[in-house]
Amino acid sequence: MKKLLKLLPFFLAAIALFGSCSDSNDDDELYPSELTHGAYIVNYGGYESATSSITKFDYDADELTEFYYQLQNNYATITSAPQFAYEYEDRIYLMNNAPDNVIVVDPLFVAQDTITTSIVKPRSCVGYGDYLYISCWGGNVWTDQSVSYLVKYNVVTKEVEETISLPGGPEGLQIANGKLYAAMNYKQAIAVMDLDTEEFSYITTPAVSTTLIKDNNGNLYVALISSYTFASTQTGLGYINTSTDELTVYDLDNVSTAYAAIICLSKDQAEVYVAAAGYDANWNLVGGIKVFDVASGSFQSTDLVSDVTGINGVSVNPENGDIYVFVSNGSTTKGAMQIFDADGTYVETKTVGAAPAMALFLD
Repeated sequence: MKKLLKLLPFFLAAIALFGSCSDSNDDDELYPSELTHGAYIVNYGGYESATSSITKFDYDADELTEFYYQLQNNYATITSAPQFAYEYEDRIYLMNNAPDNVIVVDPLFVAQDTITTSIVKPRSCVGYGDYLYISCWGGNVWTDQSVSYLVKYNVVTKEVEETISLPGGPEGLQIANGKLYAAMNYKQAIAVMDLDTEEFSYITTPAVSTTLIKDNNGNLYVALISSYTFASTQTGLGYINTSTDELTVYDLDNVSTAYAAIICLSKDQAEVYVAAAGYDANWNLVGGIKVFDVASGSFQSTDLVSDVTGINGVSVNPENGDIYVFVSNGSTTKGAMQIFDADGTYVETKTVGAAPAMALFLD
């Protein structure tokens, strides 16, 4: 009996080890790569038009599945218009408008939860530790800048822990060097929050901003745009050294004002692609993709693509370097995804959902 008691801890440890290995394997088997791998195109549709969708593109098999979210959720529609999708800790977060919420899905796009607490006009989000920070306009920020804020959501407890006031309409978010950076759509500044103290400082900009992207060195690029609310003195692509928070601006006219992925880095990070567009005499949005060379610090004379009516955004496949250019044909009509290889050579065009805004890539 004494021998059995002495051996008991070893049996328990073995059982625990076997259980933990089984749990780990189970987790891996929940979302196998052969089911999740691909590009997921976020189709905004239209505000309160019920035309939103997710298109899945398996680029290895060259297979495209429309209305993927609906198919994965017993044909339930996306009742809100998603403008941004973000993957963090085996969950995907969709920022939605009208009604305002954040839909949480697993890597198979099966709905898990809907965040509604303190969510008013969500724009973007970024994860850090146990938290997801969500930028919210909070109401009519174009008439009252004070209504906007950040939501601090605990991804473990699945609760909103805090709202952090941030006047000026925070839009795209990134985290670098222990700081959260927020592009401001109604204030000519980039907000910088110390993640430990939650105190803000600001980088003055010559224009309002939308999208923020981060390179492999932890530095940022930001789209600086002109808006009806704020007349800019200089538009273009901004570069932020996150060690010093110094801003360098590279001039470019007609940077797109679309609430989409309007800037992105090439796979090798040697180039930045910028969607630039303006309205023609008939109020059609026409433009192309400008190419910024990182080494020379200048825009190339030749565009990746030009004279595209309805150009809406751009994303880069992190696996093969392909460039996806999104074209909107209206809020109720299917859009298009033009595909170029990493060298900028046109490959093909795929039909996607209404008003495509960005692509989310999953392994």
